[in-house]
Amino acid sequence: MTTGLLTRLHPEALAVARKKLATDGFVITSDHELGLPRTVRETIHRKYFEGGFLRNYPGDIPADRERARDVVRYDWQGDQLSLREHDCVAIDSRGDWSSERREFDRVPLLENRDFAHWIEAAVSLVPEQRRQQRGTFGINLFRTHTNVVTRPHQDQEEFIYVYVVDKRGSGAETELFDVDSDEVVQKETLHPGDLLVFEDRRFRHSTTPLVPPANEPARRDALVCTINYAHTYPLED
Repeated sequence: MTTGLLTRLHPEALAVARKKLATDGFVITSDHELGLPRTVRETIHRKYFEGGFLRNYPGDIPADRERARDVVRYDWQGDQLSLREHDCVAIDSRGDWSSERREFDRVPLLENRDFAHWIEAAVSLVPEQRRQQRGTFGINLFRTHTNVVTRPHQDQEEFIYVYVVDKRGSGAETELFDVDSDEVVQKETLHPGDLLVFEDRRFRHSTTPLVPPANEPARRDALVCTINYAHTYPLED
């Protein structure tokens, strides 16, 4: 499917984000800056985070995390981007977290036009000189209540995306560490609508625990996505 969204994104913001990602290895932007319709985040939260799609998987870390997953194939033809569901959502390994294959229920996100808009915008942020003509984009929907992650890590994919959809409480400061020096390169508390994209091989990343507001539990709803290497999900056609 093609949504035609790319022609409606803010070209200046898109160019600036691509340049910063190419030079610095990371960029922080927002759905508003990119020109995404305001309905996109509202729809993603209402339909997918509040719509009964999230579930807890035994053995997940942190243990109280709820999640859903999809994998989308993308194809570039010049400046035209097309998307379709990939046939597999399992993860054979994920960085230094696990070497075991993990199976997940698929949530077909391209059925929703607003979510397809978000995916198209996210994939388009990859600098043109770094694009794979065809590849896969993994989408994880995470709801966390206490710890967001347990330690700094890498995912061993090409680019990582962290997009905050909704949040209750404070904390959850995302940190990027230089992979060679372990120096903190960036600290940022992402708010709803904020998007961090970074090149995985250059950084380890972590997020501090959530701090609950008075008299109610904390919650952070986020998309954590990957532009995958070609060997993660080999494409035959």
